[in-house]
Amino acid sequence: MSKIDGIRFDDFGGAIASSGGLGARLWPPLDGERSGTGDLGTITLGWLMGGPARGDAFDRHVFACLIAAARAETAATGAPLNHGLGLTPGDTAALIGLFFPHATGLTALLSCDGGSGTDAIEEEDLRDLLLDHRTMGVEEEVWLAAMVARRALRPNHLWQDLGLVNRGELSRLLNRHFSPLASRNTKNMKWKKFFYRELCQREGVVVCKSPHCEACDDHALCFGPEDGKALLAN
Repeated sequence: MSKIDGIRFDDFGGAIASSGGLGARLWPPLDGERSGTGDLGTITLGWLMGGPARGDAFDRHVFACLIAAARAETAATGAPLNHGLGLTPGDTAALIGLFFPHATGLTALLSCDGGSGTDAIEEEDLRDLLLDHRTMGVEEEVWLAAMVARRALRPNHLWQDLGLVNRGELSRLLNRHFSPLASRNTKNMKWKKFFYRELCQREGVVVCKSPHCEACDDHALCFGPEDGKALLAN
């Protein structure tokens, strides 16, 4: 039994009511229960980071943010947790076991079919682009490539839909784990725009209106600020 920010958690990752005497499970929500996505994501993040420290501190923070963001989203949609991450159940369980061994109860939220959900158009291409530019060649980078590719489909800035604090954390993530690719973003292009440009160039497709970014009418769309509010209360 553990307690984080006034919320008690059992050994299986379920939040336990602090009153009522019956120890009602509050988290993860039972079928039919739906908490506010922001609250659930924040609780998940705090719970994951409140356990025993495992692995690299920054990587652990990134994975906790990703899991928390996906947990909030899939709780609202009813989808399996791993589908929100773009991972198979096996890979999701391995990630949780490596970085968050106190949170193995999350495996109850994984799909039973062994799959990672249906890829969207260009998701596989982005995943392969990232995989081809890994920095260290470790398993964590395989997971990150899939997770970034899946979360890039969401409508917000990429750093927001990864559950991160700001764009700087996304840049740090990409430079740490996909540095051969990230180092090509020399002019600080928005990361989604940069990925799209790289994919098009890989296929020999010309998408830019001008040979020089500075002279392009869409310069602000590609290089404007990626400000905004974090979707999780870190």
